[in-house]
Amino acid sequence: MSPRARRAWLIFGALAGCVVSAIQILHGARIPVGFLPGVAARVNGREIDAASVDRTVAGFDARLRKAEPAARRRVVSRMIDEELLVQHALDSGAVETDPEVRAALVRAAITRINSEISSQSVTESELDGYYESHRTAYVSPTSYQVTALYFESRFFPDVRESRRRADSALAGVRAGQAVESLLSTTDVLPFEPPRQAATARTLANYFGSPLIDDLDRLRAGEVTEPTAFGRGVLVLYLNRRVERAVPNLQSIHDLVQADAVRDKQETALEDLLASLRQSARIDIAPDSHAVSKN
Repeated sequence: MSPRARRAWLIFGALAGCVVSAIQILHGARIPVGFLPGVAARVNGREIDAASVDRTVAGFDARLRKAEPAARRRVVSRMIDEELLVQHALDSGAVETDPEVRAALVRAAITRINSEISSQSVTESELDGYYESHRTAYVSPTSYQVTALYFESRFFPDVRESRRRADSALAGVRAGQAVESLLSTTDVLPFEPPRQAATARTLANYFGSPLIDDLDRLRAGEVTEPTAFGRGVLVLYLNRRVERAVPNLQSIHDLVQADAVRDKQETALEDLLASLRQSARIDIAPDSHAVSKN
């Protein structure tokens, strides 16, 4: 090798060493990074919103908020860790393979939609329209206030004596005798029945469906036919009947408003899914709907 060539290689080697040294120095150096307003940090290009940090710090108790700079540093550090873990999960393919991660993402997407809809006010005209379309759902069912006349048999399972006592009470009511005067001839039920007006479904839980079915055919002041019940015979006296009715909107305003918001949330989710399906390419195997046979 000529002296000129050797000198060139020496110069090249020296330059290469300088470049390597410069790279090592720059790699360890902290170069200031500019941030747009509202950005607290950036992790692999993903920004952490300063407003999120502010909300988290504001949620601390007063003692922790006094040391706000330290609190902010802890919050930012925790959010950086969270972002790193999220990115790691995405890179590792957990979104595609882990059922829990996928379920959490689905819940988060639905929660986001619901939160967005909840933040939007429902106008009174929208509320009126929703109520008119669903007013039958708010119909209050017919309710009944009853007095139970129970006649327990002293010779159970023979209830003939109880039946005679029940028939006597039935005749007394039909003759105009006050039901209160008949209570002294009755026995105590093994449970405490409702004293106020209750729906047929509620009363059926106490007295059974067959007996309650008779109430719908009665007017106030009338009684059901004597029916075997427990260890004796039961007669129900109808004190009062409250017919089914549609309440006005103002009396159930908050309930209807909550239902209207929930309906908007469901509609928004359906619209989003319809839009996503329309823009996506979805291929379904011909036999995917077939019933599998083991």
